[in-house]
Amino acid sequence: MSVDSSAVTRHSVIYVAASILQKLSSLILLPVYTRLLTPEEYGYFNLIITLLLLGGAVATLGLEFAVARYCHPEISDDVTDTRDWKLGDSQGRYYTAAYFVVVAASMGVTALLAATGPLYSPIAFPDFDFYPVVLIALVSILFQPLTAIYLSLLQARSMARAYGTFSLALFLSNALLTVALLGPLDLGLLGVAVSLVAVNAFFALLGTLRASRLGMLWIRFCADDVRRILSYSLPMLPHTLTLQATSLASRVIISNLVSVAAAGLFNIAMYAVNFIDAVQTALHRAFLPWYFTQVEQQTVGWQDNVRDVIAAFVGASVVVSSAVALFASELLVVMTPESFHEAANIVPILALSMMVKSVYYPSLSALLYNERGTNLVMVISGTASVFSIPLAVAGAFSLGLTGVALAQLMQRLVMSAMAVRLSARVDRPPIPWGSVMRLQAGGVTVVVLVMIGDHAAWWGLGFWWLLVAKSAVGIALASYLFVCDPNLFRAARRVLSHGR
Repeated sequence: MSVDSSAVTRHSVIYVAASILQKLSSLILLPVYTRLLTPEEYGYFNLIITLLLLGGAVATLGLEFAVARYCHPEISDDVTDTRDWKLGDSQGRYYTAAYFVVVAASMGVTALLAATGPLYSPIAFPDFDFYPVVLIALVSILFQPLTAIYLSLLQARSMARAYGTFSLALFLSNALLTVALLGPLDLGLLGVAVSLVAVNAFFALLGTLRASRLGMLWIRFCADDVRRILSYSLPMLPHTLTLQATSLASRVIISNLVSVAAAGLFNIAMYAVNFIDAVQTALHRAFLPWYFTQVEQQTVGWQDNVRDVIAAFVGASVVVSSAVALFASELLVVMTPESFHEAANIVPILALSMMVKSVYYPSLSALLYNERGTNLVMVISGTASVFSIPLAVAGAFSLGLTGVALAQLMQRLVMSAMAVRLSARVDRPPIPWGSVMRLQAGGVTVVVLVMIGDHAAWWGLGFWWLLVAKSAVGIALASYLFVCDPNLFRAARRVLSHGR
């Protein structure tokens, strides 16, 4: 299966939309949440969600990365004894092995978190009862990882449309059920927990049935298959785990050192990060199978193609990060009551941190192609977390939410620098630093302008005049980026011409 760069662009559009729905379902429902929940209740809600993400990351064991690699059609299988298997079953064996390992791990993680809940609940959820809301919500961990590896299967096989359709259905189901349980039935946080369990259970079953129809499930596997996928995925577990643990730790630090309501405000500001991350992750999902194919085939000029796509993806990240920094305040004014507007104060710092992180993903792709590269990914994430948590504590004490945001910036600086450095140990095309630095210079300028404008209360401009001024800044940035790298225009033209 040969995938050209235009296919990467087409798939990126679908992955961007799907990733936004996955990561930002809570943002899209923000007007509902902030009107039906108090800032404190909203803080508890996000503490619960972050705990579930951490538990789901543990239960998945990093196997979504193994599925993305070993179920990719272009990756050859090196099993020499094929007497008992058909050649076409090679990816199916790996997926089946991953599926059953995830089922066992999910049951173990859910039981452990449920049994130890009374011990960690007073710290993770200050002045909030563990029963019944948190306990019910934990049941969703039984199902989240199964959905994650199914989506990874669709990504590995470049089934972008199926990926987008599945993600859209997941979002709509969760949104409708959550609104019904929060609104007409007035169940509060209990309704949110029930919705999480019901929707995740249904879509885990649906993903299981569809994987079976693809011929990727119920294929006999052996212990060697399990060992191989786990040897690849387990080094990725600390990577995912430290990211989720750092996210939970940041919110717990804020809820205990500042207030639970401040944790809710921080989470609203983090939606800015999640939006940018959704775009970056989507681009990475489209880039990864294409990159694997390029490395496997190594056609003439493949390294130049990779560098061009990297520059285009960095440029897209700069555009999105700058737009978030520019318009976060106006968006919160429209979507939330006044008591939540303070969250916009730290968005520029968080947007800058994600702009820095855009160079992390190309290096991550190179590491993921190398079977031993996951060990280096583990080193990156572990080191970044060691830096971030003490900085978050110190920042919360001295500067409140701003200090925690600065800790996030430092964490992503460390991650990106280490990823670039360590990926040099594997064979990969160098990052086009000249283009990257020019592109990011425009984004940094916009973020600095927003921070100065916020400090000066935007010189007394009214809402609509300020919106016009910020739009002009955004247009100027886009023009600058297109001049810096014409490849950005070609990528945008591909999106418009293919329209899918």
